[in-house]
Amino acid sequence: MGRLDGKIALVTGGGSGIGQAIARRFAAEGARVIVDDLTIEHARATLEQFDRGAPSGHAVAADVSDPDAVRAMFAEIAERFGRLDVLVNNAGIGESNVEELERVNRTAEAIVADMAAGRPPSARFDFTRYVTDESWQRQIGVHLSGCFYCTREALRLMIPRGSGSIVNIASAAALSGQPVFTHYSAAKAGILGLTRAVAAEGGPFGVRVNAIAPGAIDTPMGARLSRAFVGALIARAPIGRLGTPDEVASVALFLASDDASYVTGQVVSPNGGVVM
Repeated sequence: MGRLDGKIALVTGGGSGIGQAIARRFAAEGARVIVDDLTIEHARATLEQFDRGAPSGHAVAADVSDPDAVRAMFAEIAERFGRLDVLVNNAGIGESNVEELERVNRTAEAIVADMAAGRPPSARFDFTRYVTDESWQRQIGVHLSGCFYCTREALRLMIPRGSGSIVNIASAAALSGQPVFTHYSAAKAGILGLTRAVAAEGGPFGVRVNAIAPGAIDTPMGARLSRAFVGALIARAPIGRLGTPDEVASVALFLASDDASYVTGQVVSPNGGVVM
């Protein structure tokens, strides 16, 4: 017997990384999982990883930063399934452009080289003043606005039925000052505020809303960062390693399931001890 038997669950950004791990775990626990990604091919690739015997899933393609695309996705869900029991707002992006990534990687490599040579760091992370308007808007659009658009549509399906669980993927960067990816940190912090507000509103209607704030996780998104930068992240963690997508999926499963029936408005942060 699975912990999500008979549930209908939507995982956005489910084509890779954390979203893919959550989708696989939910399917293994008996949920019919709708996998959303920017391309239908990526969403279908996740469905192919479901265990034999898991309930059939469904693939959709939608950019969550586009409210019209989100409305169309939820209209399809309502028509095909008639309800939604679980929403995981996972869709996200890392750096917004190549220049941002290169700036962060160069700085990290210079700092690590100086430390290895016993020299004071000759470089500092200097990110915010170089952020473009387009980069800021893209981060806010995908992470915060996308979370809002999907949550709004999910509530329209959940509140009339008097039940539902929403799990928002934030970041440990929302919990502490992080001197890189300012726009990402701000968007993820906004998700925490949205989580608490909707949890307070949804509780009387039987809808629980919680957030996960992962630390450094070994995903394809993180693989684009330099080894120096990743090494610095690992060095900050008392556990001394990157987390895995499956470890985040375990938290998502708990929050989505009836095991967390008295949990709402909370932030759980699997971060290896970086933030305590």
